[in-house]
Amino acid sequence: MTFSELKAEVLRRCSRDQGGTQFDEAAKVCINTALYRISREAAWRSMRRKAFLNTKAPYSTGTGSATLTHNSTSVTLTGATLITDGIEIGRYIKFTGDGRYHKISTITGETTLTLQRAYNGTSTSSGGYQILGQEQYNLPIQAGHRMFLWHDEYGFPIKLNYLVDQEFYRATNYVYMQQIPLMYRMWGEDMIITQMRQPSTISIASSSSSDTSIQVTVFGVVSGYPDFETISTNASNGTTPVNTTKTFQSVERIVKGSTSAGRITATANSGNDILAVIPVGDTTTGIQYKKIQIWPLPTTAFPINVQYYKDPYKLVNDNDVHELGEEFDEAIILLASGKIRLDNNQEEADKYIALYKDEIGNLKKTNVDKIDWFPKMKRPNQSDSIPLGRGLLYAQAGSMFGPASYY
Repeated sequence: MTFSELKAEVLRRCSRDQGGTQFDEAAKVCINTALYRISREAAWRSMRRKAFLNTKAPYSTGTGSATLTHNSTSVTLTGATLITDGIEIGRYIKFTGDGRYHKISTITGETTLTLQRAYNGTSTSSGGYQILGQEQYNLPIQAGHRMFLWHDEYGFPIKLNYLVDQEFYRATNYVYMQQIPLMYRMWGEDMIITQMRQPSTISIASSSSSDTSIQVTVFGVVSGYPDFETISTNASNGTTPVNTTKTFQSVERIVKGSTSAGRITATANSGNDILAVIPVGDTTTGIQYKKIQIWPLPTTAFPINVQYYKDPYKLVNDNDVHELGEEFDEAIILLASGKIRLDNNQEEADKYIALYKDEIGNLKKTNVDKIDWFPKMKRPNQSDSIPLGRGLLYAQAGSMFGPASYY
């Protein structure tokens, strides 16, 4: 069913007068919240996806020489093309003659950058350098929390282990290690594809000329403090770029205030940095990107496969169709109707919720996917003597698990 058909059915079941529009927005909100709620109920087969991301290898383009000044954060790399080659801030960089690893704070030109802390070595105009492989990547659009990553760079499949940040920093004092990645960490989710390389005004433009005077709000950091600015697309032609008056150091969120016919793109530093792309029709939120950090840092460029369960897109336009599949229409209608009835203290709200729970139970019998990447303890003779997980052996789990020959 389309969004408008779902809305009509919810209004009918809630005994609303469908001739008016006073309850349309309430029905739309409840349908979307029901969609999000149902998507979290289980690992639905219809939401399973496969994608990949490409790692970025170490970088030392040019003659390999760096101009460095003692106690300065400014660096010039002869012959480099940092902006053209998409080098991002936050990457580690190592110079010959300096035992420390530095992080890139800003990229101010094709051959110039600044460091997060001052260079402590001897001033030179011919120092060697290497920007280490990229650590942070965006997962596929709307990737959920149920996921795993693997690659075959060793010549056979290797599943990357997930490690929380506190365990990583407690167990590893060599965060700059370069090798084929073996694990990943997750921290953060936002609407930003890539952070700007240096402080800049933000430019917005639509892919459709008809998107005129659409308000777009940018949230971020200005002069070291949280700040925001609301600007509007060009009043005559939506494809004509419009700039903020404020210079942002970083950005967290970019949203628009009304429906657009085209995609609205936000850029910085004269278009060299694409910060966000807000999809067609969406009136409140943009695309969400989860961030991962891989370790060790990659020494070559190769694909990492991602298998995951997708978070659903919000329904916005009348002809939008949700991604769960038509079998889920009834569950969405029941839950949305129950929410509206509860909100208005109507009778039989509890019966709608009970019907919803029964419908979900029935859907789980045929639509739940078997997550095949979670390790499971097996009975004797069902598996080998490989440890169950980090630091846990079959012998520790008890005699009912693991191969019989292990005991």
